[in-house]
Amino acid sequence: MLSGNKVRKLEFLFYDLLASKRDTVITCGGVQSNHCRAVAAVCATAGVECHLVLKGTEPKNPNGNYFLSKLFGAKPKFISVADYEAGVDDVMRTLAGQLKAKGKKPYIIPEGGSDPLGAWGYIKAIDEIKKQCESSKVKIDTIVTAVGSGGTYAGLYLGSKISGWNIDILGFAVCRDSLYFQKKVFDICLAVESELATDLKLDPAEINIDDGFIGPGYAKIGPVETRFIRDVAENSGMVLDPAYTSKALLGLFTRISEGKYKPGSNILFIHTGGSWGLLTSGKKLFTA
Repeated sequence: MLSGNKVRKLEFLFYDLLASKRDTVITCGGVQSNHCRAVAAVCATAGVECHLVLKGTEPKNPNGNYFLSKLFGAKPKFISVADYEAGVDDVMRTLAGQLKAKGKKPYIIPEGGSDPLGAWGYIKAIDEIKKQCESSKVKIDTIVTAVGSGGTYAGLYLGSKISGWNIDILGFAVCRDSLYFQKKVFDICLAVESELATDLKLDPAEINIDDGFIGPGYAKIGPVETRFIRDVAENSGMVLDPAYTSKALLGLFTRISEGKYKPGSNILFIHTGGSWGLLTSGKKLFTA
C-alpha cells in the first residue's frame, strides 16, 4: 500500500506534519489518485484524520485506489472537474478553515505532494541512484520518469544539481502540457534553491518534458495504451498503470524507435508504482 514515488515525498511531508503537531491531513487528486491512497494509508498508520478532495463524481462501486482510500478511513469530498481545475487549493483552504472551527489542526498537502518539501524525497533518491551506479560501475545516460504533478521530476533535477551529476532527465507528461510542467518544476526548484541559499545553476532549458503521450487524458487509456500494457505484462511480468507508467514507458519506447537515443545508451526508467489503479481497467484490457 505504501509503494511508489508518492511515499518518498510523504516521508518529508509527514515528518513536518507530526513535528508541528497536526492531527488532520487534507490533500487532493483524481478519484483513482495513487497519491491520495498513499496519504490515506500513512494517515491510518500515524493515527491522523484524512480528508481527500477528489476530482469528479463518486464511483457507484469503489475500486482500485479509491477503494483502498476508503478502506483506510479517508473522508472524501467530491468536486467537479471544472471546480478542481479552477481552484482546488482554495477548496482545501476552505475545508481547513471548517476543520479548524471544529478544533482540528489541519495540514494541507498539495496535489501529488509536489512542493519544495516533498521534492526532497527525490533529491535523496537521486543520491541513492548515483551511489548505486558508482558502486556497481554502471554509467547511466538518461533517467526517465512520468510527470503528473512535477514533484518527482523537480527532485530528480535538483538532486542532479546538488550532487554534481551531469545527467539528462526526461519526463513524460501524463496530463497537462509541457509548458505547464516546465514552469511548475522550475518554480519548485527555485524555492528549494532559495532555501539552500546557494546557486545551483538552474536552467529552465534543461527541464525536458515530453507531452506527446497523454493519450485520451489523465488516467484514461485508449487502444494503443491498452495493447502496450498487455504486451509489457505478457513479455516481462511488469505491471504498468493506466495513469503514469504505461504512458511514460510507451513514450520512451517510441522515442527510442524514432532514433532519439544512440544504440548502447543506458537509460534508467523509474517505475513510480500505481499498480492498484490498473484494477479499474480489467474489462477494457481483456476486451480490447
